[in-house]
Amino acid sequence: MGVSVVGQFVNFVFVITSIFIKIMHKKILLLLVGFLIAFRVIATGYESSPVPPREGMWLPHLVRTLNIDAMKDLGFKLSAEDIYSVNKSCIKDAVVQLGGFCTAEVVSPKGLLFTNHHCAFDAIATHSTPENDYLTDGFWAKDQKGEIHTPGLTVKFLQRIEDVTKEVLDAGAGVDEEMRDAAMDEKIAEIEAEASNDGAYEVQVKPMFHGNEYLLFVYEIFKDIRLVGAPPSSVGKFGGDTDNWMWPRHTGDFSILRVYAGPDNKPAEYNEANVPYTPKHFLPISLKGIQNGDFAMTLGFPGSTDRYLTSDAIEQIYENSNPQIIKLLGERLRIMKKEMDKDDEVRINMASKYASMANYHKYCIGQNRGLRQRGLVEERMAYEEKFTNWVNGDSKRREKYGEVIDQMARNIETFKPVLKLRNYLNMAGFGPAMVNYGVGYWRLKSAYEKEVGEEAIKTQLEQLKGGIEEYFGEYYANVDQKILAATARMMYNDLPKERHPDIFSSKAFSKTKAKGDMDRFDVYAAKVFSTSILTNKARNEAFLSKPSLKVLQKDLGVAYAASMVTLYLSKLQLEMAIYNSVNDESMRLYQAGMLEMENNRRFYPDANSTMRLSYGTVIPYDPKDGVSYKIQTYAEGILEKEIPGDEEFDVPSELSKLIRKGDFGRYGENGKLPICFLTDNDITGGNSGSPVINGNGELIGIAFDGNWESMTSDLVWDDDIVRTISVDIRYVLFIIDKYAGASRLIKELKLIN
Repeated sequence: MGVSVVGQFVNFVFVITSIFIKIMHKKILLLLVGFLIAFRVIATGYESSPVPPREGMWLPHLVRTLNIDAMKDLGFKLSAEDIYSVNKSCIKDAVVQLGGFCTAEVVSPKGLLFTNHHCAFDAIATHSTPENDYLTDGFWAKDQKGEIHTPGLTVKFLQRIEDVTKEVLDAGAGVDEEMRDAAMDEKIAEIEAEASNDGAYEVQVKPMFHGNEYLLFVYEIFKDIRLVGAPPSSVGKFGGDTDNWMWPRHTGDFSILRVYAGPDNKPAEYNEANVPYTPKHFLPISLKGIQNGDFAMTLGFPGSTDRYLTSDAIEQIYENSNPQIIKLLGERLRIMKKEMDKDDEVRINMASKYASMANYHKYCIGQNRGLRQRGLVEERMAYEEKFTNWVNGDSKRREKYGEVIDQMARNIETFKPVLKLRNYLNMAGFGPAMVNYGVGYWRLKSAYEKEVGEEAIKTQLEQLKGGIEEYFGEYYANVDQKILAATARMMYNDLPKERHPDIFSSKAFSKTKAKGDMDRFDVYAAKVFSTSILTNKARNEAFLSKPSLKVLQKDLGVAYAASMVTLYLSKLQLEMAIYNSVNDESMRLYQAGMLEMENNRRFYPDANSTMRLSYGTVIPYDPKDGVSYKIQTYAEGILEKEIPGDEEFDVPSELSKLIRKGDFGRYGENGKLPICFLTDNDITGGNSGSPVINGNGELIGIAFDGNWESMTSDLVWDDDIVRTISVDIRYVLFIIDKYAGASRLIKELKLIN
């Protein structure tokens, strides 16, 4: 499916229009954009108001009323109750939120979970050593006794969803905004406490549509999660950062975990006596393969989208926020990669952090690329003109909504310096690991100075002592020193003097001079790292064995960390609170106006880490003129990309042999081994690891990425180019069975031939 020639022309004109935004009179521009959107509807069938066929991250309890008919038209053969029910087992009972950042699915009656390799990456890295390098070699537990506990990792099973909008909004009715929030918060706390069943469940009341609706989510949390299997990174991360967000893809991005429970099948703390969890439902696995046009559904926990933002908010992201993040993260990644390439131990211990940062860095680059090409600012301006005309058509609407768009524009313009400081503090100020670790020592210093009492200080000291091994076990001062120098340099040069951290006016910094090929920031960082208790384990332990306020007051590392905390408290916290308060209230009104103006439109709320369903089909796309992509990749593409010894494109010798022999077993298709495929499901971060399910409720793949052309999808949907990239479940099974020889796991699964 592609854009027609006329559609391509219209999209081109949208891009050209964006170039003239700064020089054309706004009203003339809006007339032009309005004409272009009208023309685009005729030419391409695209319309900004109705939801396109595949768009939407839908709440599962509303599928019965909003989606089931459209899903059946696309090929779904089950009922809405087979997806979500509180009375019987259903698909939602086989989908879990993993660690608060990913999704996983239950695939066996013994609590076996499939998720992405990158979702379990930190757990794999934590258990890796240079001698047992599971990142490089992979890990496969020979039996259940060999499955490794992953401390801190949890899974959440959704029990039910309830609409509590009336109770929450009634609590805030008739009071001013400040009192309204407090009254509603009190009611939310009351609802959550009542639903928790004395702490047996985790309960969250989440706002939808920017606070126009409220839903209650009840979860059961399991804390004993164990690593069962993972392919080597040369499979699970094949293509590395080069292929990240790209199609065609040949990545076996999966790993295997297991949920353990107490003897009563209820959540329990880790104990060797715990047993595999017996789920309410697990997903059968289809070996039948996929065809163009097949129904595909995902269920997962997408983290965050912002699809209702104004043109001014989009412009702020494009012109300011993303370029700042790209610059700051880019420099930190450059430093980390250089040091990781020198030392295997550094590579292993920093791999998870590096991968996460690199993923976000490339995402911001891709998003700006997409925003530039699409002309989204101009699209939103046209929608706002339509909204304003509707508002002005009625005096009551004018009174309620008349100022909302202008108010958000003024808020963004006023707080641009604050938004920049937020990015610089998050990405640079708190970039060095030493700074984050130093926050605890800043608190200790404050406790001494405020004379809070011996017991309070003793408690803080015990907490700091308890964190020594974890911090220094994965700390590399030589890397952190370079990051501190680089981030300090960028903050000093890029922020106005009035928003500098106070460390830049200290004697220790101001008297520092360049030396040889080291500038003043390099020299200052070297001075900090040669003396601070935050950068050396022996110095740290010596201090904690004999703590004193005098040492804390003289320590350069503690002073640097304290200056970042002070900058946050004095320059950022209050101003961001004001900005967020105005923005939240305005977006609530703006969203209410949208819902009222387009009362026949099927709206879905922005993603907010709650369970959502998306549905669509297996479908190709045409990314640009003269280029057409197919729906499926095969193992031959792995060999085509292979670069022996290359970090990103090396292929394990055993895998290469299997592919060259065509030894695919029952997982092949017409003599070929399927690797990855495309659908037009609507997903975002947090959906990583989500099951891709066919019309019969069977697992056909595991979602792990979006395509490069869809980086704007958190802000706007585009039916022609937004695609989900998933690893074909047949490749997953091939790696488990034929490559790793972990047939015991295959025997647990319910395979549909």
